[in-house]
Amino acid sequence: MPGVGEEAAAEEQQQAKGGPALEGLVVGSYCHDVLLRGGRVVGETLGGAAAFVSTVLDAASPPGASFSVVSKVGPDFAYASAPAPARHPPLLCPAPTTSFHARFSDAAGAPDRQLRRVHACDPIYPDDLPDRRFAYGLAVGVAGEVLPETLDRMIRLCRAVLVDAQALIRVFDAEADAGGGGAAVRHMALEGTPYAPLLQRVAFLKASSEEAPYIGVETARRRCCVIVTEGKEGCRLYWDRGEARVAPFSAVQVDPTGAGDSYLAGFAAGLLWGLSATDAALIGNFFGAAAVSQIGVPTFHPEMLQAVKTILEDKAIQRSSPCINGALFTFQRSITHDELHASLEEAARLMCQQKQTGPATDNCD
Repeated sequence: MPGVGEEAAAEEQQQAKGGPALEGLVVGSYCHDVLLRGGRVVGETLGGAAAFVSTVLDAASPPGASFSVVSKVGPDFAYASAPAPARHPPLLCPAPTTSFHARFSDAAGAPDRQLRRVHACDPIYPDDLPDRRFAYGLAVGVAGEVLPETLDRMIRLCRAVLVDAQALIRVFDAEADAGGGGAAVRHMALEGTPYAPLLQRVAFLKASSEEAPYIGVETARRRCCVIVTEGKEGCRLYWDRGEARVAPFSAVQVDPTGAGDSYLAGFAAGLLWGLSATDAALIGNFFGAAAVSQIGVPTFHPEMLQAVKTILEDKAIQRSSPCINGALFTFQRSITHDELHASLEEAARLMCQQKQTGPATDNCD
């Protein structure tokens, strides 16, 4: 490990190579998702956190913001022409594309969804990342593809890194994989992983309510801001000296896949607009709700997107150096928090009306 002086010198050297002031780095692979109910296939879609994250960032980022995606797929990748991969092409590997089977159950007492990894593409290595500085990074692995050394490299390249807990704590049951049904997805305690020492250099760690017990919220909040998503209850933020609950937006759940990914991207977009973390969580909740109301990667109506951007232009704090770029964050809710929620509620209702009356678009300009 280099000393502090060496790291500062390396950072200055990287800064000289830096891209746009608000360029982000998304690291995580595209996947094939197969949805099953009652043993029958009911849907096959593009999956992987990178697909959901890039779709929301394309839709909700402020003018002048951009991002690069580092993702890996195999020669069997079926969605190269889909909007997200077409705009942000993946790296091609000889291994098959990562694929998951999500088995849904209506049986009383059974889990809502059982997830199995059927194929795993190559991991993403540190050398796969671009050699330049970024304003922020999103580590959004779903199948163990973001290695500890890759996350370390992201932290060195990005002024602020946001991490989805599933990239750190998922493990896969090899015995089930040998049986031909795919590897069952389980969780392990974060403190037992090589990612734990990196947490103090991360800005935000997002976990679902099911994942929260494995990350140790009370320990983790002393190292970074922890966000726990709670579905229809909204989310909670925990930091060293405080916490906040952020209200949800109503949605009719069709497919929960990608809700957390969409949340994290919406949250990051809120930070890019200059919102405090608690206010940015409203943007996360909004896009998380939008994701669950559709199967697969969501599409957004242009009128709804314009309404959201108009709201953000009005409510966001205009900063010459946005907090996500300087890695200095305000956590408390602003005095306009409730007003922002009410305005987004109106946009959410507009989205519901447009689903009934008109086609969606995948054009996120």
